[in-house]
Amino acid sequence: MDRKKAERYLKISLFGAVLTLIGDLLIGAAKFPDDANLIDGYFAVALEMPAWRPVLGGLTGFAGICLEFPGLMTVYPLIREKMPRSGRFYKFAMYVYLAFGGGAVHLPCGAFMWIYRSAAEAAGLQAARSIAMQYLLYFLLPAAAVFGIFFAGANAVQFIAFIKGRTPFPAWYCVFNMMIGKAVFNSVRMLGNSALVNGIGTSNMSLSAIIMFTALLYGWRRYAGEKVYEI
Repeated sequence: MDRKKAERYLKISLFGAVLTLIGDLLIGAAKFPDDANLIDGYFAVALEMPAWRPVLGGLTGFAGICLEFPGLMTVYPLIREKMPRSGRFYKFAMYVYLAFGGGAVHLPCGAFMWIYRSAAEAAGLQAARSIAMQYLLYFLLPAAAVFGIFFAGANAVQFIAFIKGRTPFPAWYCVFNMMIGKAVFNSVRMLGNSALVNGIGTSNMSLSAIIMFTALLYGWRRYAGEKVYEI
C-alpha cells in the first residue's frame, strides 16, 4: 500500500459512502408520527412512502457499503507494524464489515420496511406487524449483532492506534472514527421530528464514513508520505 493506491481506494470508498447516504435517505428521510418510537416510526413511513423507496434504498446502500471496504482497509497498513495483533483483528473485522454490512444489515433494513408494507396491503396491519417483527428478530437483529461487535472492535482499535501515535497521522485524527460519528449524527434525533432530522439519524454511518474517508484522503497526502506499507 502506497499513497497513490490509498488515495485511489479512498476515492472509490468516498463514492461508495455517498451511495450509502442516498440509500439511507431513501429509507429514513421522512417525518415520523408524533410520539412514535423508532420502529413504529419506520413502520408508519413505510406505509406512506412509495414502495420503490425502501427497495432502491436497500439496494443502493448495499452497493455503497461494498465500495466502502477498500477505503477502510487503508487503515490496516498504518497500524500493522506497531500493533500487529490488533491490526490482524482490524483486518478480519473489515472482512466482516464487507460480508455483513451491505447484504445482511443495510439491505434487510429496506426489506424490513417493504415486507411490512406488502403484508399490510395483503393481510392488514396486525399481521404485517407480526411478520415484520419476526423478520427483524430472526434475521436482521442476529446479523446486526455480529456486525456490531466487530464494527465496534475495529473502531476501538483505530481510535487507540491514532490517539497513541501508532500511525504516521497526528493523534487528533482519532476523532475521524465511524463510532464517534455514528453517536454524533444519531444524537441529532433529539432535535425533533422532521424528515431532515430523521434522515440524518438514519444516515449516521454513511455521513461518518464520508467525513472519515475525506480526512484519511487528506491524511495520506499530508502525513503518510511516499513510504510503501506492507499489507
